[in-house]
Amino acid sequence: MKFNFKAIRVSCAGLLALAVVLVASSVSNAQDLTGVKCILNGKKSAKASASVDYQGGKVYFCCGNCVKTFKADMKLKDKAKYTTKANHQLVVTGQFTQKACPISGGAVDASKVAEVGGTKVAFCCGNCLGKVNSAEGLAAKADLVFSKTAFAKGFEKKKAEVNLESINCLLMKKRKVVESKSVDYKDGKVYFCCGRCVKKFSGSPAKFETLANHQLVASGQYHQIGCPISGGDVDEDQSVVVGGVTVKLCCDKCKAKVEGAASEEAKIELVFGKKRFDKAFSN
Repeated sequence: MKFNFKAIRVSCAGLLALAVVLVASSVSNAQDLTGVKCILNGKKSAKASASVDYQGGKVYFCCGNCVKTFKADMKLKDKAKYTTKANHQLVVTGQFTQKACPISGGAVDASKVAEVGGTKVAFCCGNCLGKVNSAEGLAAKADLVFSKTAFAKGFEKKKAEVNLESINCLLMKKRKVVESKSVDYKDGKVYFCCGRCVKKFSGSPAKFETLANHQLVASGQYHQIGCPISGGDVDEDQSVVVGGVTVKLCCDKCKAKVEGAASEEAKIELVFGKKRFDKAFSN
């Protein structure tokens, strides 16, 4: 998609909205949505409970109506209007990282950097950097860097940093996992202590889904994006440790519900069971 002002008649208000989305949504922590704005309504904050799976990540919105609008727009494929904004949000939320120059696809030069919508982007040479710097307006700069073709050249999904130091086997809970004993699960891996446990899990993964979900978070492959009870935005002051993992809730009522569970196993089921895991955690 190109921001052709004559063809699509972008208004001043529309351009301002894009500027708000691009600048205000720049964040440094991939584990929360602080500062992230809805890509359709740049004046409203994005919510964990209003998201759409997109390019192997998630794009966040302020409400269900914006979600519906975005889904309809995505069906237009190459004629979709919100691709550039969605790609930009994937980068500022830490879900995607730069791999190459978005103009040429070549290796980047760390000294050739421009800030586009609050996001620093590196280029391969002065010519590519010059194209962005000389583009007229934020919309044109964003299109050069985050449009469909440029994004595919320059960015890739960020690989999770797996930490197995304190991770025990799902099945033999007193034994440490071995890195070579793993099974692909969702968009990550679950780890075991031996081949027998690998075989047992592989034969019936649904039976151990809650424990596997918990391990994905404990090992750093998935992070929290919302309250597992309500699906709403979390409050940093409302947190509880569940199975060694610090879990944030949206309010004191949700926190009390988790803390009031009969056992640690019940707490893990309450937070990491399929339904709540899917709405509260993301890779």
